[in-house]
Amino acid sequence: MKTPTDNFEIIQILMDGIWNAEHQKDLKHIGDELEKVRKYANEKNTDADQFSQTMVWLTLSSYYAGLIPITRIESALFLLKEFRNEYAYALVARAYIEVTARLHKGLSLWQQYKNKKKKLEEFHQGVCRLMAMFRRDDDPIQGLFKEVVDSDGKPKGGFNVQTLIDNLEKDLPGIKKVYDSVSTYAHGDLSVQMMSRKFSWLSDMKLENNPIISGYEKYALLLRSIAFKDLNELMAITRPLRERYDAMHTESLT
Repeated sequence: MKTPTDNFEIIQILMDGIWNAEHQKDLKHIGDELEKVRKYANEKNTDADQFSQTMVWLTLSSYYAGLIPITRIESALFLLKEFRNEYAYALVARAYIEVTARLHKGLSLWQQYKNKKKKLEEFHQGVCRLMAMFRRDDDPIQGLFKEVVDSDGKPKGGFNVQTLIDNLEKDLPGIKKVYDSVSTYAHGDLSVQMMSRKFSWLSDMKLENNPIISGYEKYALLLRSIAFKDLNELMAITRPLRERYDAMHTESLT
């Protein structure tokens, strides 16, 4: 990035990076389209059809626990890179891994159903777990869907974050190791903190790219690619519901 010459140029650079970047525009477009699924479900009773209900729930999970956090994460990563804040960048990168893993788990459940590896009821139950809160076995089950049970009738909570990352590892090899690394850094391990601060300080003195940020940025771009692939797949799946919504509201489209 070239050195800005005045405050207006600084503001323009920040605005371009946060709101005008192509991936942010694409996220906004996808978000506007997926919002139609929620509105359609509010106007029509989709609960009577288990497939439609499951797709609505999958969309809600992907939208509120996936797309919206990702838009905030992308903005934060841009700002933190510009201000060379490697520690905060690592924290946000860690959140990116977790959010993408949850989004990817939902679309993985869909793929298993699509490929006839899971029945509709299993797909439905998996999405219910995706939307529920995770609880340890010794804690009371809480969350949006308390009725989720296993084959023995025992209530189940949501997925453990490690389970979600294990699933993401299948399509993004090495992400578990990166998650362990960034978690160690985020939790304040002394040796890691000292070494990282040394590398960052040296890069600041030499006016070079921060090596900590550069290392995590590589995976942030891979996570973005996975997220967009999953969101585009969700767009294709929900197209019939969105077209029905548009047909019901043709006056707002003209």
